[in-house]
Amino acid sequence: MAGTVTVPGSSKPSTPLLKDELDIVIPTIRNLDFLEMWRPFFQPYHLIIVQDGDPTKTIKVPEGFDYELYNRNDINRILGPKASCISFKDSACRCFG
Repeated sequence: MAGTVTVPGSSKPSTPLLKDELDIVIPTIRNLDFLEMWRPFFQPYHLIIVQDGDPTKTIKVPEGFDYELYNRNDINRILGPKASCISFKDSACRCFG
């Protein structure tokens, strides 16, 4: 499996590489059904999902992923007046992650 370390003499992978040091940032305007195809690679990691577009729209994330979901309202609340440095509608919202 990609992103894991296999112990020599064993076919069983051990801890995924950088598991406690790496987050994956995903900007999106739609549901994240595509994550099912990426599950073997992404599931061991923490996901930071930044919703672009309408913050009232519900984004669905498949079960079993460790994630935080942020939208424009969250970014405004967290960054206050500095929130304008994060542009939206161009995937630059990933910079918030």
